[in-house]
Amino acid sequence: MDNFKGIEFVNTDILVDEKMRIVAADEGFEVISGNDAYLVFTRYIHADDINRFRDFIDNNNSPYIVIRMHYADKTSHWMLLKIEYGGSMDGRGRVFKINIMDTASVIMQIDKLNKDISRYACYLGLSENIMFSYDIGADQLRIFMVTDGQQTMYFYDGTLDDWMHLRIVSDRLEGTAVQELDTLKNTLINGESFFKREITANVLDRSGHLDKCLIRGKTITDNNGCRIALGIITILETSSSNTIEKLSVISDMKDPGTDLLNKRAITDYVRNLIDSKPGHNVTIAIIDVDDFKTINDTYGHMFGDEVLYKVADVLRDAVGRKGLCGRIGGDEMFIVMEGLNDDEGIRNVLRTVRNNVTWMYHDDPRNINKITCSIGSATYPNDAKDYDELFKVADKMLYLAKEKGKNRYIIYHEDIHKEYVYGMGRIADIKEKVFYKYRKMNIVNIIIREYKDADVARRHELLEMVALAFNIDNITIYDQSKMVKYVIYGDEKMAADDGSYFRKDNYLPGFREDGILPIDNVNFFETKAPAMYETFSKYGVVQAVQYIIGGAISDNNEIISYSRFKQDKKWAEMDMNFLAIIGDYVGSIYLREKEQ
Repeated sequence: MDNFKGIEFVNTDILVDEKMRIVAADEGFEVISGNDAYLVFTRYIHADDINRFRDFIDNNNSPYIVIRMHYADKTSHWMLLKIEYGGSMDGRGRVFKINIMDTASVIMQIDKLNKDISRYACYLGLSENIMFSYDIGADQLRIFMVTDGQQTMYFYDGTLDDWMHLRIVSDRLEGTAVQELDTLKNTLINGESFFKREITANVLDRSGHLDKCLIRGKTITDNNGCRIALGIITILETSSSNTIEKLSVISDMKDPGTDLLNKRAITDYVRNLIDSKPGHNVTIAIIDVDDFKTINDTYGHMFGDEVLYKVADVLRDAVGRKGLCGRIGGDEMFIVMEGLNDDEGIRNVLRTVRNNVTWMYHDDPRNINKITCSIGSATYPNDAKDYDELFKVADKMLYLAKEKGKNRYIIYHEDIHKEYVYGMGRIADIKEKVFYKYRKMNIVNIIIREYKDADVARRHELLEMVALAFNIDNITIYDQSKMVKYVIYGDEKMAADDGSYFRKDNYLPGFREDGILPIDNVNFFETKAPAMYETFSKYGVVQAVQYIIGGAISDNNEIISYSRFKQDKKWAEMDMNFLAIIGDYVGSIYLREKEQ
């Protein structure tokens, strides 16, 4: 923020006609115009952005565009423009209302807003109350609790009628309790401005419990015109098996040593979530602090408690709004995340946990030995169909992480780990080349270390590692100077293709500056590069990554192509970079040997 001190930021409104002549402007525009008041608005726009701005005016589907504009002091600033059609004006044609805001000021406002949100979320996390929201138009009821500074625990998310039916049937409500729910329903549907109601129901969805609750709220209209009832639910007392007791939500659900959810709370939560058969993935991970007993014995139990609290902070920061964190044992933590649909999303969280735990004491003056953790993870419904089985699989992956040297995370993959989990086999029994599927950087290192001096059989094994890791069916090299093609891995049916399509349809300029051309869907090239499309269709190629060996486009390029015959997810940027490194090295060696 200090870098922006003394800078006057623009937030101004102007009116322009369809020829971009300025019709009116408020005084804030003087920061841009200064003493040189041009009549045409585009005179203030950076030359490289004028065409993009004009295209936006003619074809915009959104009111927002970011462009560079010149301030009166000759500096250029990125500006956020909100452009709205303002009707017609005699002699002017169409006119447009434009709000201009310096993006730096937008960033400052967002930073301030995030700080405020973090502060208020912390207050909510210390609250004894459950919260709810009811979107009247969408008929969406949410009952939740902010468990700490940023994580939200949902007890219900669905329609109001479904929640009432669930409570009446599951809680076996009758008489007065049903009437209380009906009164609450009418209050929410009618959107009463302020309301206070008492109900008796199992709002925390705990089996065998009934909670006497005070509900207070108000109905607001948000910026989109939606009417939403917001409020808090205070649990006055709870009953179980005819025993009535006071309930403190925090003490009942929180682990006092880490401020995470305790074992019962997070276990019940994820069990209920999976039992509800959600239409999205639910990923769990078990985290164990490595050699925790040694930490306690070396530095004392107070330091051990400090480590656990710091690890809990690492978990909260890494998981964020993706899920919840809990403590399920002495040094065992637990996280549950929803909606992560691929390994990369899971890996990003687990890698962050592992790395940040490792760095917790890197600059501590007490010369603390490196603290590490091991993690095992599994995902519903891919890896198991119920919670107990899912936990077993994740626990096995944790044990495997310990067995393989600690300070690592392992995500369950059936083709690698099924025998280990269910057959009590050892991971070493599985072919190492399959295990490389999830160690791509290691493959790059092995290729560079071994390929040059390897014999034919070993080179085939090395390329097979690449194919398995990146889900590739065919690897070929085109020598454009000789118009020949070499199939170095995979199906030989493509051997007849000499790569002549590279010289047609202005194909080569389609490569990026780094020499890479990703082809996520060959159908995209049907009209753009018909010669390539015809060739790929003939041999059944649906996706590919191509790399110009050496990186620079010339008339006689040497190109390596990695092909897939079945549609897969889009090429990841990191995967393409790995394949480019491998292609540069392997391709150069292979072609040099062909010339000898």
